[in-house]
Amino acid sequence: MKQSKKKDNRKKLITATNPNSIISEEFISVKTNIEFLSIESEKKVLMVTSAEADAGKSLIASNLAVVFAQQNKKTLLIDLDLRKPVQHHIFGFWKEAGVTEMLVNGAFCSEEIIKKTEVERLSLLPAGTIPPNPTVILSTQQLADIIKKYSQEYDQIIIDAPPVLVASDAQLITRLTDGIILVIKSGSSEYKKVMKAMELLNRTGSKIIGSILNRPSVEAGKLYYTYK
Repeated sequence: MKQSKKKDNRKKLITATNPNSIISEEFISVKTNIEFLSIESEKKVLMVTSAEADAGKSLIASNLAVVFAQQNKKTLLIDLDLRKPVQHHIFGFWKEAGVTEMLVNGAFCSEEIIKKTEVERLSLLPAGTIPPNPTVILSTQQLADIIKKYSQEYDQIIIDAPPVLVASDAQLITRLTDGIILVIKSGSSEYKKVMKAMELLNRTGSKIIGSILNRPSVEAGKLYYTYK
């Protein structure tokens, strides 16, 4: 049961299961654009978010992390969507300890909590237990210390953040990042909500380095991206 479930989840990681596909090539193009932007200022810690739920931001984050790892970057994917974490599910892990436990216990315990994925050079720091008040967890100095620690140990960190309009969580996370990628659901008519999300993110002083227009299914769809 556990193995079949893991196999089904890996189908969502098209960059891992079919690295020569058109979609995988587009993720590589996104990575290349990020590297060009890093020439002027390092983009080591990137946050992936969206205006609302169901834009596919978690799959974008996971596939982007895979591409960085495939390109010889020691990569850490951190699930900071503490309200609806899914990265452990995407990579086929049972829900276990994660960010919440690190912060509550006041220790890193990285060997027990950080998971090595089947993708070489890619590790996952899952969200862990859903806390009663994620906003409090995300505003702690301990979280900033964790990000700082791992930014010294990894070449690239990708953060899967909550949707901007769900709560203030994403805005709190921006202080820990070098740039933001905003995922927009293709075909959505919620233009005002996307603009509102951009406004809220810009208020934090962080930079939206790019946006990705994503079909509901990465497997069947196509990515369109802009960078600035």
